[in-house]
Amino acid sequence: MERRTQHRRMQKREKLTTALLLKISIWAISIVVLASTATFIVTYDDARQRVIGLLEQDLAPALERNEAFFERVEQNGDILAEQFLAHYKIMRNNPRYIDQFDRWYEQTSPGVMRLKPAFDRGITTDDEYFKHLSAFLGKRETPLTDEFKSRVMAAQYTLNELGPAWQHEVSNSHFSMPENSLLMYSTESPWGLLADKDLVMTDYSVVRSTLQSHNPERTPNWTGLYFDISAGVLTITYQRPIDLDGKHLANASFDVVLSRLVSDLTKKKRANAEHVVLNSEGDLIAASNVEQEAIIKRSTLTSETYNEPLYQQLSQLVLDYKFAETPTILQNKVDGQLLFINQLPGPGWWHITAYPLAEVRNQAIVLPLQLVGAGVSLVILILLIGYWLIQREVSQPLQEVARVASLMGQRNYHEARSYSSAKIKARGEVRQALKAFQTMASRFIKAQDELEREVALRTSELADANKKLEALAHMDSLTGLFNRRAFDRDLQEAIDSGKPYHLVIADIDEFKAYNDNYGHEAGDSAINAISECLRSKTPFKVYRYGGEELAMIMPSTYDVEVKLNELRGKIMALNIPHDYTELEWSCLTISMGAAEVHRDDDIPSAIRRADKQLYAAKNSGKNCVVIG
Repeated sequence: MERRTQHRRMQKREKLTTALLLKISIWAISIVVLASTATFIVTYDDARQRVIGLLEQDLAPALERNEAFFERVEQNGDILAEQFLAHYKIMRNNPRYIDQFDRWYEQTSPGVMRLKPAFDRGITTDDEYFKHLSAFLGKRETPLTDEFKSRVMAAQYTLNELGPAWQHEVSNSHFSMPENSLLMYSTESPWGLLADKDLVMTDYSVVRSTLQSHNPERTPNWTGLYFDISAGVLTITYQRPIDLDGKHLANASFDVVLSRLVSDLTKKKRANAEHVVLNSEGDLIAASNVEQEAIIKRSTLTSETYNEPLYQQLSQLVLDYKFAETPTILQNKVDGQLLFINQLPGPGWWHITAYPLAEVRNQAIVLPLQLVGAGVSLVILILLIGYWLIQREVSQPLQEVARVASLMGQRNYHEARSYSSAKIKARGEVRQALKAFQTMASRFIKAQDELEREVALRTSELADANKKLEALAHMDSLTGLFNRRAFDRDLQEAIDSGKPYHLVIADIDEFKAYNDNYGHEAGDSAINAISECLRSKTPFKVYRYGGEELAMIMPSTYDVEVKLNELRGKIMALNIPHDYTELEWSCLTISMGAAEVHRDDDIPSAIRRADKQLYAAKNSGKNCVVIG
C-alpha cells in the first residue's frame, strides 16, 4: 500500500515537471520566432553589402596589377625618352658615331638599310657589347644625313642599355622615327631583319598617330589593338613622342602582347562571375567565356559579329552611359545581374564583371540564418539547463544516482566523482552504488590523464616534425640551397632591419649551351658543384634564385668586391669543362652583379638594381663582378 502511494506521488511529480517544461518551451520558442524575425530584417541588408564588398575585394588585385603595369610602362617611356635625348645631344653630328653607323648598317635593297644581323645574335665592337637589336631604315623621301645617322645611333645605344631591364614586362622596346625607320630591342623576334622592304610605317595608324600633323598636342598615346604579323600576336603599343627645338626626333615605344594584359582580368575567382573587357566603342577585347583564338581571328568582336546576349547588353551599356566615376556598381541594368564597372588607365578599356543578383541574395541570407540558428541553439541550451535544474531540485536520491550513471555514460568523470552520498541523502545500497560509480570515475580520470599525457607527447613530436617540414619548404630540392621563398623572406627582413646590405645576383655563364650539349643531368651536377662551392666558401646564406641564377645577401661591412671576386675565382678553380662556350675560358664561369639595399626599398626595386649590375657584368664580357 505504501509503495503504491509513493509511486503515485512520483508520477504526479513527473507530470508536473513535464507540464512546466512544456510551458517554458512554448514561451521560449515564441520569443525566438520574434527575435529571429527582427534579427533577419536588421542584418540582411548589412550582410548583402558585405557580400558585395567581398566581390569587390576579389576584383581589386587584378585591377591594381594592371593599373600598376600601365603606369610602369608609361614611366619607363619617360626614362627611355630622357636617355635618348641625353645620348642624342652628345652624339649629334659626332664623326665617331657617324663612322659607326656607316660600319654597322648595310643596304639590303634599294633605299633600305638594316642593322647587321650580328647585333641581334650578339657582338662586341668598339668596346661595346650589343645583342637582341635590329633596325629597319625604310625608303624615305629625304637622303641620309649625318644628323639622322647620329640620331639612329643614339636610339641604338639607348635600347642596348635599357632594353634588357624591361624584357620580362613588355614584348619589346623600340624607337620609331618619322623618316620611316624603327630600331627594336627584342629577345623574341629580330623585327628589323624581317620587315618588308616596301613597308612605309607612317601609312599606318600606329606611327602616324605620333606625327606632328596628327598629334599637335604631342601627347603620349596607347594605340588600339592590332595584329602584329611578324610576331603573330595581338598587340597594343605605347608611344611617347620625343621633340627637340620643335623637331620630331623619334618615339619611345613599347609593344605589349594582349594575353599578358588580360589573362588575370578574365580569370574566374567565382564560378558564376563573368568578366568582360571592352574598348570605348563597345567591342569585345577579352572575356572569361570566350576563347582568345576567337577574338584573335578578328582583332576584336563587335555587336555585329558576336551575338552572345550578355555581351550585347554590356556593349550597349558602354555606348549609352558615360560613367563619370569608376568603379561603378549597377543593379539590374542587365537583367538579373550585379555589374562592377572599372575603367583601366592607359588604353581606357572597360572591365566589367557580371554576377547574378540571385547568388548575392543567397550568400547574403547565410548570416541572418546563422544568427537565427544561434538563437535557437541558445534556447535549446537554456531549456536543457532548466530541465537539469528541475530534475535536480524535484527528483529523489535514486534519480541523482541515475544522473551519476548518466554522467559516466557521457564520460563526465570529474563531475560524477564530485557527488557525495551526504549531498543526495543516500543510504545503504544507494550509497554503495554511488561509491562504486565514483571509484569507476576515478579510474577513468586516471586513464584519461594518462591518455592526455600521451597525446601531449605525440603533439610535441608532431610539432618537431612540422618544424622540419617548414625548413624543407625553404630549401631548393636540387641544390640544397635556400629557395626563392626563403630569399624573398630574408631580403624583406634585410630591408626592414635598416642595416647596410648588398644584394648579389649571380648567373652561370653560357649555361644554356652547356645544358644543351652535355645534357640536363650534367647541368644539374654542375649547378650542384657551383652551389656547394659558394655555400662552403662564404658564411652567408646562398639562394637558388631561379634556373642557373644564384643570390646572396651580404652585410656591407664586408669588402664586397674582394669577396665576390674570390668566390668567382673559386668557381673557375672547379674547372668544370665547357667546350661549347664562346668565351675565352674552356670551363664554366660565373658573372655577378651587386647593389646596395636601401632602407626605403621594396623587393622588386632591390632585385632590379642588382639585375642591372648583373646585366652590366654580362655585357662586359662575363666572368666578372660589377657592383653598383
